[in-house]
Amino acid sequence: MQQDVSSLGFVKTYVYPALALFLIPVACLIFYGYVQSTSDQEFLDLAIADIKGDAQLTPDEKAQSIEGAKSMPLSWLLVSNDPDVVAWRDGLPADYLYQQLSIIWAIRISWFCILAGIGAFMLTGFTVILSLRSQSMQYYSLLIGWHTLRTFCTLEVIAQALLVFSLSFWIPAFFFNIYILKLLFIIGIFGLCAVGAVIAAIFKKVDEDFIIEGESITREMAPALWEDLERLSQSMNTAPPDQVIAGIDDNFFVTQTPVQVKGHEDEEPRTITGRTLFVSLSLLKKLPHQEADAVLLHELAHFSGNDTLYTQKIAPLLARYGHFLQGLYEGGISLPVFYFAVMFRALYELSLGKLSRQREFRADRLASEKTSPESMAHALLRITAYSHYRNELEQEFFDAEQVHDEVNLAHRIDGGFQSFATTFVDNRDVGGLATAHPFDSHPPLEQRLEALGFRSSPDVMRNALIDDSHGPWFDKVDGAESLERAQWDHYEERFRQFHEEVLAYRYIPSNETEQELVVKFFPPVERTAAKDRAVQVDFEKIVYEDWDQPLYYREIEGITLETEWGTRLEIVVKRDGKNKTFKLPVSKKQNEQQELIGTIEQYYGRAATAIAYQESLRQADNPLPDEPLSNETFSIE
Repeated sequence: MQQDVSSLGFVKTYVYPALALFLIPVACLIFYGYVQSTSDQEFLDLAIADIKGDAQLTPDEKAQSIEGAKSMPLSWLLVSNDPDVVAWRDGLPADYLYQQLSIIWAIRISWFCILAGIGAFMLTGFTVILSLRSQSMQYYSLLIGWHTLRTFCTLEVIAQALLVFSLSFWIPAFFFNIYILKLLFIIGIFGLCAVGAVIAAIFKKVDEDFIIEGESITREMAPALWEDLERLSQSMNTAPPDQVIAGIDDNFFVTQTPVQVKGHEDEEPRTITGRTLFVSLSLLKKLPHQEADAVLLHELAHFSGNDTLYTQKIAPLLARYGHFLQGLYEGGISLPVFYFAVMFRALYELSLGKLSRQREFRADRLASEKTSPESMAHALLRITAYSHYRNELEQEFFDAEQVHDEVNLAHRIDGGFQSFATTFVDNRDVGGLATAHPFDSHPPLEQRLEALGFRSSPDVMRNALIDDSHGPWFDKVDGAESLERAQWDHYEERFRQFHEEVLAYRYIPSNETEQELVVKFFPPVERTAAKDRAVQVDFEKIVYEDWDQPLYYREIEGITLETEWGTRLEIVVKRDGKNKTFKLPVSKKQNEQQELIGTIEQYYGRAATAIAYQESLRQADNPLPDEPLSNETFSIE
């Protein structure tokens, strides 16, 4: 998130929706205030009528009694601790007393929601301001903010659910002198679901697993690499990493968060703890000595600045807060509270982004002091160019409309990177790009280069990328070539298989090859309908013995699940310009019912996706409006 906290866009996106926090309590305060004033007036009118009708009172006594009645409205009498008033109140009909007290408590709860909401806004602003001071203050402000806002939001949801429930009784009762039991039941269920979803989100176990694909580089495998890492760590006044993971991603990073490492031959990942350094073998091969030193020093600087320590502390809090937001969102009635909680998360994201960028500038500066500003700047340019070249090639492979016999991504990168790098600065806004990272947001490249004092003119950047010498750090890992190749083989094969599956969702088969591919992922299957009758489903149609002909997905306008008078699928088909409904009775057996519905939804969804995709290609070639091939109903309702 890059916008300033004071920007109009931020206010519109987060602050205005957060004000919905006050919508229900303010509306209730106005409504119940009106109801209470009406009840007070009715009670006063009755009291005045009784006083005026009392023949035993003199005119002066009647006037004094009327003034006394005006000074003691019903709403005051219902909460007074005066013994005489308490005795009078105990004599009131129970139903009447409970109704009047419910109005008083609704007003109190409304005031609680409003005042607590104002306090929460103030706390949010205060903690965010504190978080901008340092990494430690960022952590403690989030810790305090999370625990406080979690309690506030939960109480607010409970309170607003009670208010909504009370409104479902009082609005019909007050205006129409009735109450709707079914409405009370529905609102009560919604309120309980909202509270339940929020409480469940607090205690839900958070999945914090972060999987790194790569291989552990032990000291035995790369003694020279470890010796140089210790030398660089000593120069940065920090301990060396506890482990080094080598992969083929397009970045370098460090972390102290427990991670799961999965090698290309591992069936299951293994968990490692401590200070982890991830290095990219593919990038190490392309980084000259001083540039590689600068990159590794940059990562070690994050250790020396305790950056990874605070990331380790903050990440679980953010993950739990994310689950809590999900619970608020799913609660329905809790949506106003959700928007407020999102605002706090967005404000905190501004703080995270600001300090994250400061950390990157600091690490760049320290690395450049140990090497040179040019080495650090050149490394940043080279890594950014490599990352974008790789992404462009992957997109090219992914966009292909034919199956790849082999991907050969690594070979394409190695063979074409140098020519790409020399023209990199001419074809895009390099200054606005940023290097990839799995944990932190990085400043744009232009800002980092300027902070290093590097003159980032196109000619200077182009000259910086001319060096295509083999990176010496790559050779410090025994068997680095075969290790990198094995990882690329594994990655490329997964990429190829994924692309094949994607093609199955793109094709409306026009030849035997395309049909074979679609059938590979969507083979003909037989499912069971009601009374053990068979239903055949394949990639283009559904066949059922009661129908005079198959139903082709291209004809289907929509599918709904009906449960009145027996469970069945009603499939609306458009033929000859007219809609016709076909009924498919569903088995009463739960497993057979789920299999049938799931299969039809999956196969129909594939066909609808392919129709929509082919239509988008056709419109791209011919943007003139035309009749669509199908509507966009992909799921069974």
